[in-house]
Amino acid sequence: MRTLSTRLKAILGVLALTTTAFVAVGVTHPGKAQAAECIDGGNYQDVTLPSGSLRFPASGYLKTSSRCQDINLKGNPWYDQNVRAIKVCFKTAGCQGHWTNVRGSDWYEIATNVKDNTEYYFKFYSYGKWYGVVAD
Repeated sequence: MRTLSTRLKAILGVLALTTTAFVAVGVTHPGKAQAAECIDGGNYQDVTLPSGSLRFPASGYLKTSSRCQDINLKGNPWYDQNVRAIKVCFKTAGCQGHWTNVRGSDWYEIATNVKDNTEYYFKFYSYGKWYGVVAD
């Protein structure tokens, strides 16, 4: 009986640690916190991709601010079912090697640890209208 009690305590201890770890990760997601800080300060701008274009802005570049460490992007809730693959292309370093699927009105940390005043644009994988917001 003593062995069963010891094993049960060990299993419950592991479950408690595992559950705590999952809760901590879920609560402290840096992308959502960073995006909230950027938006709270009014540091956001609309992204409007017209049909027939794969680049936003169509010419020139956006520039990161000093308020955010990351480039955060979310879609317009009207387009919740419209998943778009998007990547960031930097003026001096080129495009990211991966695409980020942005869906609906959730924030996505599309580029991390980006220096202030870095020039960039968004490259879309497919054509079609798309509306969103960027906090950088």
